[in-house]
Amino acid sequence: MNTAMITLLLADTTKAAAKTAENFGLVDIFEKGGPLMWGLLVLSVVAFMTIFICSWTTRPSAVLPKDIVTTFETYIRRKDYSGLLALSERDGSSFSRTVNVIILFIQRNLRANMDAIREVAAAEATRQANILTRQISWLADIGAIAPMVGLLGTVLGMMDTFWQMSHGNFEGVKQMQMAGGISEAMITTAGGLILAIPCMLAYVIFRNYIQKHISDMEVAVTHILSVISVQSDRDTRLGSISHVGGRTEMMDKSDV
Repeated sequence: MNTAMITLLLADTTKAAAKTAENFGLVDIFEKGGPLMWGLLVLSVVAFMTIFICSWTTRPSAVLPKDIVTTFETYIRRKDYSGLLALSERDGSSFSRTVNVIILFIQRNLRANMDAIREVAAAEATRQANILTRQISWLADIGAIAPMVGLLGTVLGMMDTFWQMSHGNFEGVKQMQMAGGISEAMITTAGGLILAIPCMLAYVIFRNYIQKHISDMEVAVTHILSVISVQSDRDTRLGSISHVGGRTEMMDKSDV
């Protein structure tokens, strides 16, 4: 009697499992994963938004636009600092914001030497680089948190499965419940890994991309500082006083 009943229960369970497998979709997987799947869903939305934002803020025109260095150099040689400030504010790129801080410092500290100007430039360039790297750090954080959330969901699912097994009546039913419960518990782990792998891949890609941008921006800022230094030396020589035969003469452009 018991054997026949167990056989019937196993047959009914197998049919139900087969019927469920036919209509098994993403929504069913999500529902069977448990409440922590909602946490993974929130993380996935944050990851998608972060990837979109990083794609926008790390594009070349947002960090170091093409031909912007040549344009800024022309303004510096013409001593058109007001026009340079207006252009850098309109452009809004990381490089332009760095140059904007440099020019503002020069205008507010007319007697500042090149060492002080380089310190200001280095500080602002570092700040701009940190802004870029801080954005992609969200992807690394999500890539680390998502598998842990999935693992927690699996552990909770296994605990619930063994709890239900301990209160079952038939060994065959216990085994079927255990298999189904374990499969449902593993869904959160799979979901966490499915989210974490693309996030870490995107983080690596953006990190390498940003490092290249930062290197290019450092070269561009160094070039602008060199132009400022040359222009400052030229202005100093033009305004210097030379003593010739007991007379003092103001040097002009032809002397330089």
